[in-house]
Amino acid sequence: MEQLNLPMVNLTPTMRCNLRCRLCGVLVPQYEYRPHMTVEEFSRTLKAIFEVVDHVEKLQITGGEPLLHTELPKMLELCFEYVSQFDTLWIFTNCAVPIKPQLMEVLEEYKDRVFVHASDYGVKPNISIELQRTLEENKIPFKYLKYFGDEQYYNGWVDQGDFIQQGRTETELKQVFSKCSHVNRGGSWYVRGGQMHWCGRSIRGAEVGKIPVRDEDYLDIFVGDIEERKDKLRQLMKAEQIIACDYCNGYYGTEDMSKRVPAGRQI
Repeated sequence: MEQLNLPMVNLTPTMRCNLRCRLCGVLVPQYEYRPHMTVEEFSRTLKAIFEVVDHVEKLQITGGEPLLHTELPKMLELCFEYVSQFDTLWIFTNCAVPIKPQLMEVLEEYKDRVFVHASDYGVKPNISIELQRTLEENKIPFKYLKYFGDEQYYNGWVDQGDFIQQGRTETELKQVFSKCSHVNRGGSWYVRGGQMHWCGRSIRGAEVGKIPVRDEDYLDIFVGDIEERKDKLRQLMKAEQIIACDYCNGYYGTEDMSKRVPAGRQI
């Protein structure tokens, strides 16, 4: 059978965050439901993913703010049990939480396979400076994105709008889907609560009850035998639209700089 390879898969150890960004891409501040994953749940999720997916380019640890999870070092260690099935482990942070020694030990151990994605919203400059210094001194690969003041990275964020149903036709839904950056990169593939969705907006909207949940729009990574789950993922990868496209303004990934807004504005 043809191998199932994905460009990225996002795991979210926690939806908790110490910032309250108004245009948060996964809507952390707007909703009270902010679950914290257990190590056991994280391990079970990893196992189920790599039973179905043969290879992932970027295995991404996102949030919320991952560094708030006290068990994050253990979770990263679990990821490297599947090191033959992914290229690089990315860890996202908002530059407002210090890297604890135990986490740094894990990053140092696997520095040839980890990458830190550091988005700075100008909230805690001392922590941000120390975080960058620590990563540089320990030769941990990282990317720093400035999201405050002037000259913000890529001119800021895009407002994807509230979860208001647009009432688009089938043709219009396909157009929105085909132009989306998530789709054009092969899917962002967010996994939470046993569900695997094309994008973070789809999974978060379903999670908080803002988007209808349709069986054809996600993979339940725990239901069915391995081949059944693989077949379902193959079908999902061939989708031409998902219901979340009718609850999005379609701006995600736009190259139109006029649609960019300052990032990280706090509620």
